[in-house]
Formats: sequence, C-alpha cells, structure tokens
Amino acid sequence: MNYAIFLSILNLVVLARLRLIFRDEGATAKDLTIIGIVPLTVLPFIELSWGWGLLALHLVSYPFVMKVTEQNTAKLNRNRALMLLYHLLITGIICSPLFEINGGLSAEKMIGFLGWMILPEGDLSLDTVITAQVVLAGILLVINEMNIVLRYILKVMGIESLSKQEDKVSDKEYSMGRLIGLLERIFIYIFVLLNQYSAIGFILAAKGVTRFNNFKDDRPFAEYVLIGTLLSTLLALIIGWGVKILL
Repeated sequence: MNYAIFLSILNLVVLARLRLIFRDEGATAKDLTIIGIVPLTVLPFIELSWGWGLLALHLVSYPFVMKVTEQNTAKLNRNRALMLLYHLLITGIICSPLFEINGGLSAEKMIGFLGWMILPEGDLSLDTVITAQVVLAGILLVINEMNIVLRYILKVMGIESLSKQEDKVSDKEYSMGRLIGLLERIFIYIFVLLNQYSAIGFILAAKGVTRFNNFKDDRPFAEYVLIGTLLSTLLALIIGWGVKILL
C-alpha cells in the first residue's frame, strides 16, 4: 500500500470533518461542500492512472453519500462513524498494490520544498513524511472522530446526553464541557506519545476539581461525567497506543 498517499487523504478527510464537531442536527450544505472539496486537493499530487480516476470518483461522490446519511439525525453519530470506515475501506483498496497509485512530480517538489523550509540539510525523507502524517492523523482522530464514537457508545448504553437534559446544564455549559473533553483527549494523546502517563492523572484531577460542586450535589450528573471521562480517556489512550505501534 502507498501509505503516504493513504495517510494524506485520511488527514484531509478528517480535517474537513472537523466542521461536524458542533453539528448535532446534521451537516449543512456548506459543511458538505467543504468536506467534499478539501480532500480533492490531493489529486494534483498523484500520478495520473486508473487508480487516480477511481480515487477522484470516490472523493467526488463521498459528500453526496454522506448527505444521505446526515438526514437521519436519530442515528447521526453511528452513520458518521460508518462513513469514515467506508472512506477508509475504499481509499485503502485504491491505495493498495492492486491499482499501483503513486505520487507525481508535484508531490516530489512539495516534499523537497518542505525539506528546504524545515530541515537545515534540506533532505526530507519519505519515512519522515509518513511519521509526521501518522502523528497528525492521531491528533485529528482524537479531536472529533473519537468524540463521535464516544457519543455513540453512550447512546448504545442508554445514557442520555446532557444536551437533552435542559435542567442539568445550559447550552453554554454543555459546549464548554465538550471543549474540555476535546482538550483532555489531545493532552492525553500527547502524553502517551511522550510516555508521560503520570501527567494524565493531573488532567483528570483538574477536571474533577472544576466539577466538584456538581458532583457533590447531583450524583446522576457525577456518574454521567465520570463515565464520559473514562470512555474519552480510554479512546485517547487507544489512539495514542496505536500511533506508537505504527511509529
């Protein structure tokens, strides 16, 4: 498999899907347009071939398929997770030796330019590029995709989202809580890569301190936050460990 191209497409798709972080009622037409356009920027850097044509067809059709799945708001998180798996499967097949897809002259020039900009000797190897792409993919996955998985798991477990419990938290508090969870996963991911597991405890303790009064006065709320925090931490750890294995 051409891992450099596969990871490039993955990162572009997941980067574009960041627009879905606060889209609880389905993606808008503008969201789908951006999600469709951003991954297409990889095409000029790929050598023309049958694989290139199939990849272009997949990337063009991807937002239209996603539009259909976004209409079912009752199963939104499940559908979004399945859409990412669908994309990974199709892209993986196209980037496999079956189609022999390769980078073009533009890709070589881009790598050379980045090497000249970043490294003193100006020599940026393909292995270094792939390593950077793997680390970036991990960050992007913990920011949004693991949030989608987390919310789907909570729904399967029969735990109602705080956004539907208007007597518990306001919309502002709910949004702040999601932002805290996002930052929490990023820090945990970074600490795993740095082998600083003890620092993860400080992150979780800081979250507990900010919610102390809520925990003391409302046991169901405390249990909800605890379950969400533990699941969020577990998902971030899984991604971090997976990236370390690949590295």
